[in-house]
Amino acid sequence: MNVTKNILVISSSSKTGGGPSHIFTIDKLISDKINFFYAMPFSESIKERFDLKKFLFIQERKISILDLFRLILFIKNNSIDIIHSHGKGAGVIGRLLKIFLNKPLIYTYHGIHIECLSNLKRIIYIAYENFFSWIDDQKIFVSRSEKDYAIKSKIIINGNYSIINNGVPNKNFRKLNLNKEKINKKMRINNNNKNIISICRLVDQKNIFEILRIAKNLESYNFLILGDGYLFSEAKSFLNKYNINNVYLLGNKKNIYDYLYGSDLFLSTSLYEGHPISILEAMSIGLPVVASKVVGNIDTIKQGISGYFYELGDVNQASKYIKKILSDEIINSKFSLSSIKKQRKFFTLKNMKNNYYELYKKV
Repeated sequence: MNVTKNILVISSSSKTGGGPSHIFTIDKLISDKINFFYAMPFSESIKERFDLKKFLFIQERKISILDLFRLILFIKNNSIDIIHSHGKGAGVIGRLLKIFLNKPLIYTYHGIHIECLSNLKRIIYIAYENFFSWIDDQKIFVSRSEKDYAIKSKIIINGNYSIINNGVPNKNFRKLNLNKEKINKKMRINNNNKNIISICRLVDQKNIFEILRIAKNLESYNFLILGDGYLFSEAKSFLNKYNINNVYLLGNKKNIYDYLYGSDLFLSTSLYEGHPISILEAMSIGLPVVASKVVGNIDTIKQGISGYFYELGDVNQASKYIKKILSDEIINSKFSLSSIKKQRKFFTLKNMKNNYYELYKKV
């Protein structure tokens, strides 16, 4: 007989993005078998969609003694069986709770990248991870390259880890120009140029100014950027400064598939990823992809088969690949079919559901 487990999911962010999206997707998939509770910062979307009795709101990206006391009481009052921390900040909180309460702990990294840190911060982070490594009952990497990067960075992972790829819904295969006229009209685009889409938070990790420089290189294409973040105003200023008129900063959108169906190619310029859901969503409708050759991204498409990876910072190479795909219908069609086939094989919600359920049962 299956026994329902109570699991506390901890995240230091609840803003739109891969981490929170990943967390709530798991809830949808197995909430009939697992009883989820949450500790994360407040957001209006949570208020609209969930039973607030199952939430404890904590400070964003901060570790508070008061929050720790509140969490301890929350865990005891709700008979929590397992703690599941998502990301670095939540990982610290989860490990402290493990020390106090000795509850099983699962830790999902959601992107490891230390090359952008100073030498001192890099040493401190690796030392922290290795010192507390024994605390985690199970580590989860959302892509194989993330796990490989951890090993390369000399982070001890022992044998208690799983690689569970992100999954997305299987969508209908796109038809060229389907929905484009509707989307272009909504955005007041008065041309027949092909649309290149990026879906990302406007933060340093996503390297958005590289998108803008590529757009400057390719003035005969429209660049649609869905997402918001602290770099939004700076991006607008950049566009004005360099007189770039083919970029449309659209902010957050709920109906992202409308925009994907209205596009011809997906572009990602991230400095690093865990396993980018936005690329998988593009693959799910058969969009060809051009992406930076970095951790996480390299676990999505296949080079020269369903898209191209370009070397980070090489705007000319990225521009060349985009033009090559969009100017050749044979390559475009080939990449589209390969893109959707790979998503259907490796990155489905069914695979994700089965892997997480089996993991929770085991822990």
